[in-house]
Amino acid sequence: MLGSALRWAAWNLRFAGQPGSRRALFPRDDSSGARILALESIPGLLGPGWEETARDELQRARRFGAGVLTIEDDGYPELLRLSSDPPPLLYVWGDLRPQDMLAIAVVGSRRATPHGVRVAHRVAKGAAGAGFTVVSGLARGIDAASHRGALEGGGRTLAVLGSGLDRIYPVEHLRLAEVIAGRGAVLSEFPFGTGPLPRHFPERNRVIAWLSWATVVVEAADGSGSLITAGLAAEEGRLVHAVPGPAGAPEAAGTNALLREGALVCRGWEDVLEDLAPQVVEAARAFAPAGAAVSGAPDGPARPRGDLCASLSPEARRVLDLIPAVRGIGIERLGEGSRLAPGPLLAILLDLELRGLVRQLPGRRFLSRT
Repeated sequence: MLGSALRWAAWNLRFAGQPGSRRALFPRDDSSGARILALESIPGLLGPGWEETARDELQRARRFGAGVLTIEDDGYPELLRLSSDPPPLLYVWGDLRPQDMLAIAVVGSRRATPHGVRVAHRVAKGAAGAGFTVVSGLARGIDAASHRGALEGGGRTLAVLGSGLDRIYPVEHLRLAEVIAGRGAVLSEFPFGTGPLPRHFPERNRVIAWLSWATVVVEAADGSGSLITAGLAAEEGRLVHAVPGPAGAPEAAGTNALLREGALVCRGWEDVLEDLAPQVVEAARAFAPAGAAVSGAPDGPARPRGDLCASLSPEARRVLDLIPAVRGIGIERLGEGSRLAPGPLLAILLDLELRGLVRQLPGRRFLSRT
């Protein structure tokens, strides 16, 4: 395992921030063949001394108090792993948890208006209170308001950097980064000592978008980096929401353009939840292990509860008991009956569908398969 981490660290030291070279040497592949090829190419690409250099980098991370996740590790974020250009290595200050798979991004202008700051804070606080992890970029303005909203909502938040973990940018957000590391994680694919160069931020933006089921853009001028994040999210089939703004206002030019191009309207966190719920549960099929039949034919045979239910939490058992075998039940009634917030409820439904215990019908209704 250490040998693999050393090789990925060496590979990352050489190619982080060089997307063209990285993509050429690490093509997207549904098998592990491309990853193995990339690992095996390291000695020839880097020459003598690569192992010592990589070991020094891992020791720097350890001294800083950060962990290192490679794309081969079980704890690597699954949504990011499934994307078209995942970082082979992530530095993690704080901790990533399985619940972080239920994440949305809230991003926007560095030169935010007071109204934009309030909206970002409110959306992030609502999402965090519903059990979602909020992802953003630690920048001034909307990003910082999003992180603070999530923290105030009692939830988790992830900050993705365009620099090394030891080069927090902007520097006035160092204390905020420390708080985030205690209530979530600060992430970077860039090695220690890497400065916040302009070319790094589009790379940072793809990680923000691809860690998340949906990206909410609160304010964005024409040409804003937030529009890059939204475009990257759309390319991966993730939802894009935009907060409408006054016609002609510079800070709303980008968000209004997104809406004209087909982005979903975000008037508040409730809009995101309504649009996101069916996609999260339907995506259970993408995470099912090989051979697991989680969808089944509409009139397929019922499954015995047996061992499938043995490891369910009390909350999951409560939800499963509410789901009928005929006609189905809507997510709103499930929330009322289970007394669960939307985020935890979606996570449970995702797990139940992966186990083959429930399936989703049109109209956001759920049917028991036991």
